[in-house]
Amino acid sequence: MTSMARRLWSALTMLVVMFMTVVTPTSCIEPPLNLPAEEVMVDLPIVVADLDVVWNLDVSWEAQWHYGWDDEDINRWGELSYPHPNSFEVRRYFVGEKPRVPHTEVDGFPIYTNHFRRTYEFGYYDMLIWSHIESETQTQVVTIDESNLDNVYASTTVTRAISVNNISPVTDNKPTALYNQPEIFYSAYPRDIYISRNFEDYDYYNEEERVWVKHINCTLNPLVYIYLVQIVIYNNDDGRVRGISGDCAISAMASGTNVNTAHTLDSPCMVYFNTRMKKDIMVDGKRTDIIGGKLTTYGLCDMDGFLSDSRAIYHGSRAELPNYLYFDLVMSGGSVQTMRAEVTDQCQKQCHGGVITVYLDATTVDNPTGGDPAQGSLFHPTVEDYDELEYDIPM
Repeated sequence: MTSMARRLWSALTMLVVMFMTVVTPTSCIEPPLNLPAEEVMVDLPIVVADLDVVWNLDVSWEAQWHYGWDDEDINRWGELSYPHPNSFEVRRYFVGEKPRVPHTEVDGFPIYTNHFRRTYEFGYYDMLIWSHIESETQTQVVTIDESNLDNVYASTTVTRAISVNNISPVTDNKPTALYNQPEIFYSAYPRDIYISRNFEDYDYYNEEERVWVKHINCTLNPLVYIYLVQIVIYNNDDGRVRGISGDCAISAMASGTNVNTAHTLDSPCMVYFNTRMKKDIMVDGKRTDIIGGKLTTYGLCDMDGFLSDSRAIYHGSRAELPNYLYFDLVMSGGSVQTMRAEVTDQCQKQCHGGVITVYLDATTVDNPTGGDPAQGSLFHPTVEDYDELEYDIPM
């Protein structure tokens, strides 16, 4: 080859290289997926149902809620809404080439957006995502048990006890443990996520990030539900019921829930919550005093979790468990009367939360004189050796 020919061939080669350099980034040829592992952007669109949808009431809950919710209630117990989560725990389980097999290893990490990037082996994955649990007082009461990789459980701690012997016959003199209200949080459990070698199985290739993007249908649903509890007191114009201690508890609520499935445990517990009293509120044309508060709970025992198309009526196996509401009244005569009202029907008709209302005629409550109100309550503020406390179901 002559010198002129070599220079011409060299120039032609440079033109070809330059041409390829220009057109390749704008071509339609997708990068191949042929490595043992690839980085994939997993996008998790977070959808959380609002209060009205979760309660699934036939009528507006505001029409049933006479107590109201003022600045003092907000300061004590927060807004009447489900908080929107903004950070999450992710548990990623690689199950290999076949889906629906037991989990043997887990990759756990937090995320602070609604998507994350991770390196994946080709094959199937399951993922468990739950929102970080926010506690305004930094004293989180929800405990997460991850000892079983296939079923993660949430429960709460004991706060105090109640002695119900003076209210209903029980089998022994042991006090009943009262559990803290769980903080509201959410979970999703997408399964059978296939990381494929075929680029056609992905949603798109992100040119800027240089990663494949896979969207996962990931709707987070609540694991904890809100009940608004109110005791409407009639015929109290003479101040027979002087006030309240604020102590309140409800029986036969689930002691925990499965974070994977949102199905509640079948073992019952009593949940403690606090209330306040408002005077001179008109209800159905009558002047009343109302005790009210917000209760958060996992729901009823052996209950399916909330889904957007789920019914609020309870269909679990523990329908025989009665839900009783316990509350203290401070009487004008100086005594404290611990009252019990059955609310089973209301709970089972709205098992994912709602409004619980008790009506009470003040003239039917005993009002003996004397006694120390501080000593009259059956609620004990501290509990020792709570593991030995037993839950007695008052019948």
